[in-house]
Amino acid sequence: MSRLILVVLSGTVALLAQGPGRGIPGITDRQSGALARMNTEIAAQTQALNVARSDMIAVSLTVPRDDRAIRTKAEAVREAEIALANARKSAFARLQTSQDRLSAEQTTALIRTGGGRGGGRPGAARGTIPNIREAQVTALTRLSTDAMPLARALTAARAAMAAVAYAESTDPAAIRLKADAVQAAEIALADARANALQKIQSSPNKLAPAQIAAFLEMGGSFSGIGFTQPDPYNFDDHDGYVSLFDGVSLKGWDGNPRFWRVENGAIVGESTPENPSGNSYIAYRDLVAKDFTLKFEIKVVGTGGSGLQYRSKTGIPWLSNIPDNVTANVGPVNLAWMMTGPQADFWPASKDWTGQFYSENTPMRILAWRGQVVEGAGLARKQLMGNIGDREALGRLAKMDDWNQYIVIARGGTLIQIVNGQLMAVMVDDDPESSNNQPGMFGIEIEATTKVSVRNIWVKKLN
Repeated sequence: MSRLILVVLSGTVALLAQGPGRGIPGITDRQSGALARMNTEIAAQTQALNVARSDMIAVSLTVPRDDRAIRTKAEAVREAEIALANARKSAFARLQTSQDRLSAEQTTALIRTGGGRGGGRPGAARGTIPNIREAQVTALTRLSTDAMPLARALTAARAAMAAVAYAESTDPAAIRLKADAVQAAEIALADARANALQKIQSSPNKLAPAQIAAFLEMGGSFSGIGFTQPDPYNFDDHDGYVSLFDGVSLKGWDGNPRFWRVENGAIVGESTPENPSGNSYIAYRDLVAKDFTLKFEIKVVGTGGSGLQYRSKTGIPWLSNIPDNVTANVGPVNLAWMMTGPQADFWPASKDWTGQFYSENTPMRILAWRGQVVEGAGLARKQLMGNIGDREALGRLAKMDDWNQYIVIARGGTLIQIVNGQLMAVMVDDDPESSNNQPGMFGIEIEATTKVSVRNIWVKKLN
């Protein structure tokens, strides 16, 4: 089945079929094919008109405004409209002398769709504006709503242009007359946009060039923006992020040097039977954060495990038993090297732990197992709200003895953990006093006999 697409027409939306003949009563497969061939014949003129219309919108959003350029671009639209109308007229005349001729009712329906697939401005490529503030959104929304009557008038002028192109007998002067009406409507809309933008640019809500460019991609209006998919995630996109690791030293990091080092561009923690670490942590002390997006790569070799601490603290009394062999190796527990707080668990040798939300060194312990969405309030309660997927199947996505991409998103009491592009666990903690909801440090854990490597540690801190 053909899918409908949204096409932005300078602030209005036209539903055009993604396939010729959609919405035309009684159309046959042969007629649909004939319309497709007609659209191919006029493709060059259609594209030229789309470019002219895009240029028209762009010049209306130029700072400072350029009245001469607005009128020059409007004339270019007029000429492109005439060229497309003449091409349509010739192609349609050939169709109407064939056995696939459209009836009067079908022709009317064709005009109602804008004349087929040609002539509409391409839909917006995206629906976001970088670093936009709410006051700026309000200003651009007002620009869009104030321009809507003029946008509707322009759409009506374009519809009349399509109708005259499909008339069986049309004087060339009639085409030029309708093109004049389109040109006038384009100028009126461009003037309104330009005036509104000048006011915005002289106010505290002034837009940056990148913001104007993004608004232009939307067609110069918030009205009628088509549905868009989010951009694919790019793990290597560091815009807005800061690095927590320089790749060559432990600058900013604090942990027991018996277990932690830099090796081959990664922070490495290693515990062996001869040099057991038990639970050992290395804390990054140069940054404290509450709300952030964190991404890093992690690899574990051996049967032990690891995890990335966040919103965590050091110096808190340790609840768990310290094995005798660890105490014999490193002496009494040094609380400056022990971390308490939320942990993005990573233990690929275990069937249960990787991806879960774990509260290290608190009575809360596992709050959201892998595959769960859990709502709670600190130690008071927790409730399973939904399942992400089968725990065992999700666990197989963690790679042993290889690099894994890990993402942690922390916003208020909502904590999200993603491994290799797959959502693993979501914890919502509604207790503002919970240790899960306090700003803190980042850190890396090593536990049991294993070797953990972490690299490419980037954080986008929001507060």
